Amino acid sequence: MSGQSITDRITAAQHSVTGSAVAKAVCKATTHEVMGPKKKHLDYLIQCTNEMNVNIPQLADTLFERTANSSWVVVFKALITTHHLMMYGNEVRHDSF
Repeated sequence: MSGQSITDRITAAQHSVTGSAVAKAVCKATTHEVMGPKKKHLDYLIQCTNEMNVNIPQLADTLFERTANSSWVVVFKALITTHHLMMYGNEVRHDSF
């Protein structure tokens, strides 16, 4: 089976309804698909670290919540995403991680 799982799609839709683009990007970067996070989602999250109106601690909390998932794939992708943001995100604003 390829593509996102139903759970991933529902979670992303919930974030769309609540208007949380950052949470939606985290959800899409940390899907149940057995492959690395998509570059477009990582790039969007990197861009978010440069925006003044993005709550960086909330971004970190959203990633941390994904590490509590029962799927090892989601947890691993959350850790990869966190590492990517720490390496390539705005170094002035990523002290919150």
